Amino acid sequence: MTSNKTQHSIVNMSPTQFRNWLHQIMNSSLFTDQNKLTNLLTQDADRETVAEGFREFYESYSYDLAYELDEQEEYVLKVLDKSKELIHLKQRVSVVKKQRKTSHNGRIVRRLGGKPDNGQYLQKITDLSDNEFKALMEILLSSKLFAARERVVKLMKEHETPVNHGQLQSVFYEFFVCHLELEQVLEDFEYDPDEELQIHPKVAEQLDSSIADYESGKDKGRSLEEVAKEFRIDLKCTH
Repeated sequence: MTSNKTQHSIVNMSPTQFRNWLHQIMNSSLFTDQNKLTNLLTQDADRETVAEGFREFYESYSYDLAYELDEQEEYVLKVLDKSKELIHLKQRVSVVKKQRKTSHNGRIVRRLGGKPDNGQYLQKITDLSDNEFKALMEILLSSKLFAARERVVKLMKEHETPVNHGQLQSVFYEFFVCHLELEQVLEDFEYDPDEELQIHPKVAEQLDSSIADYESGKDKGRSLEEVAKEFRIDLKCTH
């Protein structure tokens, strides 16, 4: 019996299914956020404004695009490993693998604002100087990922043919490798997009009241996790 994960593999997708899946990927909010962040830097916006633009950029990449591409990494790397035509991409992947300091799960933990349990020191992005922060933003925004995305979008506008499908696959593999390289830039940094977000006083009051009712036994209809989810609050153990 084939698992749902295997069924979702691009290796098993028909050309039409692959195009539909790519449409979702290429319309990630990351690319809107990239334009917004680029404009902020061009306008020489203040650090706080640029930091907010980066938070949106980071969330779109980590929680949307990277999360979706994670499911395909195993299959893409197998294709690259066997392909003679894509050896240049295989070489770029080899460079990424040599630089990696964390496991697959460790990279997911870092994306979500945690610290991989590997003893590695991570530079907090919020501690960077203004010049260092701006330099990092420019590095991220100059990623080849965005140019590769434009080539994918251009091919998707063409009529679906066997030749077009082959071209689309090749350009997507390059896009995927660009994603691995972009993620590698972020590997040495610690960043929690929710760290400095403030809770509105009214929301905080309602959350505190719900927690108190739950702990006293007055409200057993909803779990603490459900309440936190409603208010988009991350519950973190303090013990």
